[in-house]
Order: sequence, then structure tokens, then C-alpha cells
Amino acid sequence: MMVAICISGLSSYYLAQDEANELFDYQIKQVALSLNGQNQSTEIVVAEDEDPEEDNVIQIWTARGKPLFTSYPTRALPRYVTSGWHTVNYKQMPWRIYNTQRHGQLIQVAQPMTVRDELAVGLAVRMLIPFLLLIPILAGLIWWVVGRSLTPLDAVTTAVSTRHEDAMQTLNESGLPQEILPMVAALNQLLKRLNQTLQTQRAFIADAAHELRTPLTALKLQLQLTERAITEEQRTVGFVKLNERLDRSIHLVRQLLTLARSESKEQSEAFLPIDLGTLVQSVVEDFKPLAEVHQTDLQLDVKLNVMVTGQKESLRILVSNLIDNAIRYTSNSGQVRVSVTREDGEIALRVIDNGRGIPAQERERVLDRFYRSEGTEITGSGLGLAIVRNIAEAHHATLVLSDNLISSGLIVTVKFSSN
Repeated sequence: MMVAICISGLSSYYLAQDEANELFDYQIKQVALSLNGQNQSTEIVVAEDEDPEEDNVIQIWTARGKPLFTSYPTRALPRYVTSGWHTVNYKQMPWRIYNTQRHGQLIQVAQPMTVRDELAVGLAVRMLIPFLLLIPILAGLIWWVVGRSLTPLDAVTTAVSTRHEDAMQTLNESGLPQEILPMVAALNQLLKRLNQTLQTQRAFIADAAHELRTPLTALKLQLQLTERAITEEQRTVGFVKLNERLDRSIHLVRQLLTLARSESKEQSEAFLPIDLGTLVQSVVEDFKPLAEVHQTDLQLDVKLNVMVTGQKESLRILVSNLIDNAIRYTSNSGQVRVSVTREDGEIALRVIDNGRGIPAQERERVLDRFYRSEGTEITGSGLGLAIVRNIAEAHHATLVLSDNLISSGLIVTVKFSSN
């Protein structure tokens, strides 16, 4: 407002100055034209200097330059022969002069420019007085209105700053102005996501603590039994079982860390175009030694240059868990087939085994963490398919479990959208 008033004042001053110049120019011109020419023999008439600051200075000369009349002798200006308008400096003061020839005489009317400037300043100040009086009133109104409008924001700020760090309840959105409501709504959405993340992490920590307690206890008991072994044969058997339990515990910890990473919504690895066929081929090569140990026929049927958008390491974990589960849950001399094909604009990854399969009523449950079917003799953590589900969801892929219609077993299908 102050800047606008200053600009308005300057504009008013220059506009008033232009108007004053036009008005006074017209005035002194009319004064000059209204003077009658005097006889050259007339003596000089000298006027008294009554108000030299605001009056015009009138001077008359003969054609030969002889002075005939001066209204203010003490302020007499030099004679300017050229007719018309002149703006000159005389005795460190700007003057506006008009010259004309009438009846063989030179008439010159001069006026100080300070008269015009004072008039322009006076007009500008009179125009700004109402604005200057309104500034305190408007400032008070603005302070009151803005303070009243920000009261809900102060309430929201207080509600956020005073709550406990574990309090994830949403903020009250009723009675908020439209300017603040979108921000509070976005904050409530963030609180809901944070609450969901915290609940997931708490559940994960509780499940992990529960699942780790059993193998670690068994590991300690096995160590105690091995220490108490009397014969070398008992000690050898104890160490074998101790290694087995240790391997099981290491596998469980690795799966837990992998699950925690797959459940994280903010992974540093970027989504990039990946040749899924090449990736699957590499993982199958890594699992061939395990397939040989289990006497499993590991077959590969993939097409190269089948591109999907994803995180390479996460997809490698997904494929590894599917193949590892298929080999472990397929009996000796069994068969596991891995394929990558294009189907109706999608990329389908399939892992097919001829093991015992999973009953239809349990296929949703096996995707949960730490769930294992009853009667399963194969050791495991119950995390493999949960990890696969998390990675598939992160890649917006579809995970389907179905029966192997050719023989017994399970078909796990993961469908990605094609690039």
C-alpha cells in the first residue's frame, strides 16, 4: 500500500504539473496579447515590488530596444528577441517566458517556475491526504482479519506440536477455512500412511521375534547336547545337526531381511527397463546345483528381449524365491519348469512343479508371513511367497496360484505389463 501510494503521489504530481504548465502558459500568453502597444515617447513607468514571488514580470521595449515598461524593475530579465516560448535560468531560478511583437514594440511576460511547482505539489498532497488517513484504518482491519483467519491454523499447529510421537489420529477437519482444509487433508493422509507403516513394522517385529525364538532355542539346545556327547560318533552327529540348525537360522534371518526390504515403500533402486528373460536365465543357472542335489529336472523355456520395467535386484529375489520353493517342495526325481512368455500384451513368468501342490483353500493364506501348511515336512520360514507378493505388488504385477493340470503340483504365475 505504501509503495502504491508513493507511485500515486508521483503520478499525481506530474499530472498536476502538466496541467499547471498548460494553464499558466495560456495565462501569460493572454497577458502578453492583451497589452496595448504604447507610444515610443512614453516615459518608463515603474511599479512597486509588492509580491514578486507569485506575480508575472511584464516588460516592454521599443523596436530599437529602448525600455518602455517594467512591472518589477528589481527582477527585470534580459530581453529575448526571438518570439515565442522560452524556459531559461536567471539568477539561479527557472523562468517561463513568452515574447511577442505588437505595434512595433516587443512585449515579454515572464513567470517563475516555482509557482507552478508549488501548485503541483499542493494538488498532489491534497489528493493523497485521504489515502494517508486510510492507512492506519486499513492496517488495523488487515491485522484483525488476517489474525482471525489464521486462528484455525494456530489450532492445527498446536494440535500437531503437542501430540505424542506415536499418536497417529487424524486431525479434525470441521470448521476449517477453505485455504487450510487441503493442507490438513493432505496431512491426515500422511498420518494414515504413517500409521499403516508403523503397524506393519510392529507386526513384523513381533512376528520376527516369535519366529526367531524357536530356532535359536533349538540351536542352543543342540549345542548343549553336542557338548555333552561322550563318544566321537555322538559328537559328529551333534555337529551335523548343529550345522543344519545354524543353516536354518541363517536362512530365516536372510528371509526376514529380504521381507523387510520388500515391504519398504521407499527403495533406493530406480525402476528401469529390464530383460526379464535374461534375468530368469541367470537365476536358473544359479539354482542348477541345488536342483542336482534334490535330483530335480530344472527346465528353462524363456524368450530373450522380453522387457519389463522394474528393480533388477527385487525381481531377482522374486524369481529366486519361486524357484527355490518349487525345488524344495518337489520330491526327488521331480520336475520344475520356468518359462517367460508374452500373452495378450502382458509378460507372464511361470514356475511349474509336479510336487504336492497347495490346496485351493490355503492359497490366500500361504501368501501371509510365516504361514506354513499343516503336514509340511520340508523345513522353511514361511516367508518366500510373502516376499514374492510384496515385490509383485511393488511392480504392479498380478500373482496367481493355480493347479498343475498335467500332473500334480502347483503353477505360480506372475504377470507384468509389457513395455
